[in-house]
Amino acid sequence: MTIATDDRLLSELERQQKYLNKLPDDFEFPLFNSRQALESQRRNGYRHTASAAREIVDNAIEAGASQIHVIFERPKRLAQFQRKESVSAVAFIDNGAGMLPMMARYALSWGAGTHFDEPDFIGKFGFGLPNASINQTRRVEVYTKTRDAKGITKAWLDVNEVQQHGLQKIPAPEPSALPDFVQQYLAKEKITFDHGTVVVWVLPDRLSYRTAGSLREHLVDDFGVTYRSMLDGVELYVDSTLVEPVDPLFLDPDARLFLPEDEGGAHCSFDRTIPVRFFLDKTTGALHLRKLESAADLEDEDSELRAAGTIHIRISRLPPTFMSGNKTDGEDEFKRFEIRKPRRGMSFVRAGREIETLDAFPRSARDIASGLGKWPLLQGYAYYWAIEVRFEPALDEVFGITNDKQTVRPIEDFWRLLVADDIDRLVRDENAWQAKKRKKVPKPEPDKGPTPAEQAAAAADSAAGRGPQVPDNQKEDVRDRQEVEAKRVAATTGASLQAALAALKQEVKRRPYKIEYVTLAHGPFYVPEWGPGVQVIVKINQAHPFYTTHYGELMRLQDAQLPKQAADVLLIALAKAELTCDDEQAQVWYKRQRESVWSPFLADALTVLGQTMRPGDNDPVDSEPATPDDEDDADPSAEAAE
Repeated sequence: MTIATDDRLLSELERQQKYLNKLPDDFEFPLFNSRQALESQRRNGYRHTASAAREIVDNAIEAGASQIHVIFERPKRLAQFQRKESVSAVAFIDNGAGMLPMMARYALSWGAGTHFDEPDFIGKFGFGLPNASINQTRRVEVYTKTRDAKGITKAWLDVNEVQQHGLQKIPAPEPSALPDFVQQYLAKEKITFDHGTVVVWVLPDRLSYRTAGSLREHLVDDFGVTYRSMLDGVELYVDSTLVEPVDPLFLDPDARLFLPEDEGGAHCSFDRTIPVRFFLDKTTGALHLRKLESAADLEDEDSELRAAGTIHIRISRLPPTFMSGNKTDGEDEFKRFEIRKPRRGMSFVRAGREIETLDAFPRSARDIASGLGKWPLLQGYAYYWAIEVRFEPALDEVFGITNDKQTVRPIEDFWRLLVADDIDRLVRDENAWQAKKRKKVPKPEPDKGPTPAEQAAAAADSAAGRGPQVPDNQKEDVRDRQEVEAKRVAATTGASLQAALAALKQEVKRRPYKIEYVTLAHGPFYVPEWGPGVQVIVKINQAHPFYTTHYGELMRLQDAQLPKQAADVLLIALAKAELTCDDEQAQVWYKRQRESVWSPFLADALTVLGQTMRPGDNDPVDSEPATPDDEDDADPSAEAAE
């Protein structure tokens, strides 16, 4: 008996031989190795179910459909742990021209598009139907009928039926009736299927949402934005819900959630169409994009024209009261914010269909030196302004459109084109406007129990085996404070003085360090103080620029709790060092440094920093291109609540 050996224990050549031994003797070395290639292709770049479903909707629109219905099948019998509203199949029904039987078969293979030589269509590469389908399911079925056909033809692709190796073919199509749940839906909606196509994802195993309600909401919201410019000629339904257009810039008066500007709606701060030419420089062999100043530019004998077209750019400003991350502020306001949440950045719209929102602008020192502009860091304020770029399919190469129409990667000349029209500065100004209008320093709430920073400081004392010790020259003052506080507690609660003292000691044991907040005009940035008993209290001054410029910002950002607690630990360390110092001259030195040296210096430096580092204007330059993971973003719901 042969024992299977772990690949990790094989040498490189042994591993190669292991897999070559699995090939049949008549292996013809096809371009793709069937089963393994298909399993790998299932992990293609679709971010969620809606992004994959767009491919099927795209095909329906290009087939001339005036109605598209996306419907769900619920399970006839519930399996263990399965919900009644679980989705067991998804069908895309359109009333387009339908497909010839052999075309239905051909369309399930990669590269079987019919628009490769016609760049003005939404689709182009012929990857959409099989690529998107197997991303969501292991079996896709295509039912289609042309107007003059006698019946419906069914073609299918089933990953489970694909052989491990060898040449794999799409099975020959066959006559078939529509699935029962599709027939039931058509009958209920009184729809006659005499021509069109039905694509069915059978037992989809990679849906973003498993229940019909959540999946419906997911698709309706995504389709409303993606096809916002195309829904005037197409009725698109998801589970019987009509998809309405949604403009993420909120400038379209015919779109859902629009509000006129004079009633507090969005303001269009920039709207321009830039004619461009994309050409090959014969001298350098490089492709370039330039603004088209006149028709004569198209006749440049020193360049080879690849494409000419227009790029349309709009920027919108969303007022502070227009949307909110809190449901209590209004249903429409909350819905607008939910639409903006995944679309912080630059939206790219190709042939009227949204492709992607790019959330990382050129920001590195190299980018700036290369003339790509000075763009703002996309933090929380970027949810409240929007920029859209529209272009024609002829310019696909300029924007790096991939075959799944999921991503946009513009060439460097695109950014230089925007910089030439001062658009990077306009975007910085929009970001700075939002920061100025929305920024508020939060008012801290007193903590009822030990904070993580206070607990960390106490744990550090335990590890060192020594807590804070009151210097001899301060013990009498600390005892007096303890007695005064015990009498106050006894008078307030009716407890005995001994019981009040015991309670104070227990509180010090529970919380040996405590952060408090005070407002001291022209005071130091923090004040250390002994509490009743051996408790170190750090009073942070809310009137000092340390709080308004730095500390308050940490409190406002939901994702900055660790830096905020770390700042507390640092202040506790400073306060403990000053309070426990047993040298009277050193005590005077500490106090003078804190009040007359450190605090004024911090106040001046942080005031200047706050003036020069306005959000979106003078953000620090990244040494490498910024990515979403690099950003220390503000929590959008917290900003919206302001």
